[in-house]
Amino acid sequence: MWRRTIDAIDVEGIALPVRGLPAALKGVSACQISDLHVDRDEDLERLESAVKVINGQRPDLVFLTGDYFSTPETRQHYLVPFRRALAELNPTVGVFAIAGNHDHWASFDRIDEALRSANIQTLSNESRALEIRGERLMIVGIDDLWARQADPQRSFSRVRPDDCTIVLAHNPDTALYARYLRPGVMLSGHTHGGVVRIPLYGSPLKSILRIGPKFYAGLNRYNDFYIYTNRGLGTYWLRVRINCHPEVSRFELVPMLENADEEDASQLRRVRVARARKRARRVSHL
Repeated sequence: MWRRTIDAIDVEGIALPVRGLPAALKGVSACQISDLHVDRDEDLERLESAVKVINGQRPDLVFLTGDYFSTPETRQHYLVPFRRALAELNPTVGVFAIAGNHDHWASFDRIDEALRSANIQTLSNESRALEIRGERLMIVGIDDLWARQADPQRSFSRVRPDDCTIVLAHNPDTALYARYLRPGVMLSGHTHGGVVRIPLYGSPLKSILRIGPKFYAGLNRYNDFYIYTNRGLGTYWLRVRINCHPEVSRFELVPMLENADEEDASQLRRVRVARARKRARRVSHL
């Protein structure tokens, strides 16, 4: 039962509101995984299961939002099978990755080499312009905040004022420093969902986020854009999760309504309905 709490992967279906999304990009699909912490054999097995789940979703894009290993020792031991597992990802457009705080502490140069050799584009305070369905979409990767590598201004240096952006930032607190750059949406991890989730309350653990404890998990609005915080695949330090299963996020992009409070409330209702219709499927490699 304990293993099932840390190994059973929830596939969360989310209608993801993106500010400035071109109409042609509505319905573009993407998957996100975060905080893999491949430190033991079972962590590697969980990652391999998550890759199979993602491929089964047939996404256009895949996003990896950091913390691939916990220590230099585990990075050295599992780097080759880690690269081999991620090389199996096969979205129609591409895979994009950023670093987390543990990655810098475990030497991100080696991890970066492994990701690139697996045909994954890593973004370190930079952006990539994609053309999808005849429209331009910018993927912006902001480096890690806790490792003091984050440079939002540099990350957006090639973004045009009218560009639609999907921002990858490991730590949700990055929004405090990037909000003036008007992200389309931000995808994060870092929190492991708060580790313990109490229904209708959330995590009782003291927040490690300046932005607030509600950003521990799921879809939440911050000022004039949304942040989605993935609960992560792995664990760190304590090998425990309570009502907080590992997660593969499966997004469908939708335009964010900005004109009035009523429209925004309507958008939230649509998101909730979409999530209810895409009830989380649970998979396990046990």
